[in-house]
Amino acid sequence: MRRSVAMFGTVLTLACGSSGGRDVSATAVVTSDPTTGTTTTGGLTPTTTEPASSTTQQATTDTTGPDITTSTTTTGGGPIFDLGGLPDMPPPPPLPLPQLWYSVEDLLIYIELNQADGSVAQLVTNTIVNDPTIPGVVNSCSLTMLEDGSLLGGRGVDGQTRLFHVPAPPTDGSDVEVVILGDMPDGIYVEALYTDCDGRVYLMDTGLDSVSNIGNRLLRFTGDYLAGDLSYEVITDLMVAVSADIDDMGPGIDAQGAVIDNPGFGIDSGAIYNLDYTTGTGTMLGMGGTYGIHSLGGPLFDDGVSRLYVLSVDAEVFAADPVTLALSPVLATGPTLASGNPPGDTGFAGPLTECNTGFPQG
Repeated sequence: MRRSVAMFGTVLTLACGSSGGRDVSATAVVTSDPTTGTTTTGGLTPTTTEPASSTTQQATTDTTGPDITTSTTTTGGGPIFDLGGLPDMPPPPPLPLPQLWYSVEDLLIYIELNQADGSVAQLVTNTIVNDPTIPGVVNSCSLTMLEDGSLLGGRGVDGQTRLFHVPAPPTDGSDVEVVILGDMPDGIYVEALYTDCDGRVYLMDTGLDSVSNIGNRLLRFTGDYLAGDLSYEVITDLMVAVSADIDDMGPGIDAQGAVIDNPGFGIDSGAIYNLDYTTGTGTMLGMGGTYGIHSLGGPLFDDGVSRLYVLSVDAEVFAADPVTLALSPVLATGPTLASGNPPGDTGFAGPLTECNTGFPQG
């Protein structure tokens, strides 16, 4: 749950407000060593699309084409077909490094993970330098990674959300110039952004307030949001969801250990849910972190094991067991803020590996 804090005058940073009234007492760490992530959630079975059945063509003895020439030779055992040289399939695109991102106030944080064991290799602080002037109440820092590796972020501003884009997120501590996309229409206040397996972007509308599920909805962009068209459709009315409020949305891990987009992990002030985003149903799994959660798929790691990560309000990064939620020791700690606000008052983001979506088409 997020609560806003008033900021007076004009500031030149994209800031996330203090969580002064939040109850974060239930985020105590249970220590184990789950960085290998060998267990998985059961949860609801996501909708998958079965590939269409293939057909087999019979070769002919007199057909030629630009790429394949077919001829036959008859032997005592029957004809042997010489298909000539088959065209090479293009190699699949390279996988990204396992990584996590978060953004708070004028900072954009990059966390590179070790492919061998999922530990933190480095934490890099980048500074946003072209912030627009944002007066008044600022809160709810949301972030998601798009299909092309760019980042889409949000800031709560005076009761609604302002969106921005980072086309080429730096990983070397460089200054960052963000592209301001505009404010959400209809006074919508977003607490979480999320990208599904098909590259579509979702928004968690906080509704009436940030401490209850009154008016909560899951939205999906229908327009060209990177061009400033912030049109949306309602996917789910979450007024009767199992969770009162969702601060961040993360991919799930299915019973086979593969990353899925729905059901996923939802976090609400440290309470973690296995949540079906299309129905609002699910199960509370336990406590861990505060406002940030994200899963990374097994193909990103040498051992092929998917991993779950959470971020605490103090910007501490933990690996969490996907079933028990037992936390690793602190893997890294992000920078403090000059304002004195909590440095981890934000969501987590990272890449998705290839998967079948559990969200409706359209």
